[in-house]
Amino acid sequence: MSLINPFKAIRPIQKLASKISTPNPKYFNNLKSYPKIGYFKILTNKSLTQSKKYFKKMKNKEIITKEIKNCYYIYKISNKNHRQIGIIGKIDLNKYDNKNILGHEETFKNRVSDRKKQILNISTQIGPIYTAYKKNKYLQNFLIKITKSKPIYSFRSLDKFNHQVWIVDKEKNQKSLKKLINRINKIYICDGHHRIQGMINSNKKISPMIIAFPHNQIQILDYNRVLKSKLSIEKIFNIISKNFIIKKIKNNSKSLKKGNMEMYANHQWYSLKQIKNNNKLDVTTLHENIINKIKVNKIDFISGIDGSIILKKLVNSKKFNIAFKLCPTNISSVMKIADKKKFMPPKSTWFHPKPLDGLICSEL
Repeated sequence: MSLINPFKAIRPIQKLASKISTPNPKYFNNLKSYPKIGYFKILTNKSLTQSKKYFKKMKNKEIITKEIKNCYYIYKISNKNHRQIGIIGKIDLNKYDNKNILGHEETFKNRVSDRKKQILNISTQIGPIYTAYKKNKYLQNFLIKITKSKPIYSFRSLDKFNHQVWIVDKEKNQKSLKKLINRINKIYICDGHHRIQGMINSNKKISPMIIAFPHNQIQILDYNRVLKSKLSIEKIFNIISKNFIIKKIKNNSKSLKKGNMEMYANHQWYSLKQIKNNNKLDVTTLHENIINKIKVNKIDFISGIDGSIILKKLVNSKKFNIAFKLCPTNISSVMKIADKKKFMPPKSTWFHPKPLDGLICSEL
């Protein structure tokens, strides 16, 4: 049996696809207005009951419909500087975290619980788990060939990327694609660890929907931290200085190299350079040598989409008293950690761009 299998998706009617689907919630802060229909309303509704009612209403009005036969779905995300083409299908949850389907990130219990409730509430997975596989030129050539035909969806979303989808429903194409998929020996979970764990904890027989991209097409942004510590800044600096050389800088760097971090506190940016280099990931070093030692009572995770401005703003607002900017972890490091059955701290990687929620959905 293939690692990735076809299924009957739930998807929006073509003319409403761009309004019903929605980018990752990270983008919500940047939106002044948003259509009152679609998955945005489901994702942002604090009432699970209301979300369930609205989802049922979308079905009853046939705004969303279920495919009549099992299909694969090819999903392309692109702009003038970037392109990635992925396969959407289902995986066997029993193969997760073994030799075939590997995770790399630790999870928070409360977030696993939240994801479990959201998924079970409407008995539907509204966005694919983001995964990677080691590039295969034959598979990539086949996908490129598919994308030369007319897509079922094609529009520019609020994340400023073009999103296009093709259905692989013809028997000949499905057989060819499945044969190529059989060459994939491992799938690496990139984004969606909390959802996977939520499905496992549900004690139901669930086949998660995934999107699998070749690893060489994937982009990872920095995933930074803002903290509120019980300690004074002076004490925090003393703790940090045991493992890092702290130096004032006028402005933060646009890009960082591995082994270097930056910190913002007291209206000032600082560079942090390790006194003794190690082979650990920067995010692991940050947690082990700083975060775990400075009595943090509040933490938030900020993606690199908005740059460093948001870090500075949050600290200056006094909601937090210190921020750390990291070098992005590369996809090769992520796969190596997964291969070794090791784990990174939660929220260590921000994959960008991502597929939209609500464009291709899967019933549990």
